[in-house]
Amino acid sequence: MHETPPKTPVLEAKAKPSDQLRGRHFAKAPFLVIWEVTRACDLVCKHCRASAQPERNPAELTTEEGYALIEEIRRFGRPLFVLTGGDPLKRPDLFDLIRHAKQVGLRVSLSPSGTPLLTEKALARAKEAGAEAVSISIDGALAETHDAFRGVPGSFRWCIEAAKAAGRLGLDLQVNTTVTRYNVDELDDILLLVETLGARRWSV
Repeated sequence: MHETPPKTPVLEAKAKPSDQLRGRHFAKAPFLVIWEVTRACDLVCKHCRASAQPERNPAELTTEEGYALIEEIRRFGRPLFVLTGGDPLKRPDLFDLIRHAKQVGLRVSLSPSGTPLLTEKALARAKEAGAEAVSISIDGALAETHDAFRGVPGSFRWCIEAAKAAGRLGLDLQVNTTVTRYNVDELDDILLLVETLGARRWSV
């Protein structure tokens, strides 16, 4: 005669949504909106999906059209709003767009390219206009690895200097890393670098 094993108790407790997420309808109100404000960029990245080009496209949204888009996004609620590209610093009205987004109540983040345009002065202007965070790509623990991936010598140095500047300015820092066969053996060292820079998030 075989004894029936005791049944495992069924856990009735269910995960509860946080107060921040309760009542949100993600089909109608996205949590995150990313606007590629320009295709212009001075890098030549191996993985570029933005069809980057040296100069801005004349068909880009005008400043006024950008304001209208920002106001439309605000009607979704208060999603995290990221301005990227290409390189958003190639748009002369970037800080006006940030300021308008802040004024209508959006949480603004900037995702620039690692070029000579990415200076502490530019990040300070972005913060003054209303940006709360910045994400910077670091795709190697060594300059040789990162620069080869991004196609421009010096990009690693500009990114590291900007990441340090973000800390001094009090901007939340996120580091982005695209994993490829070129850098997979450096991930441990990239992590140490991310920690040293004081990043809040590492997007891999």
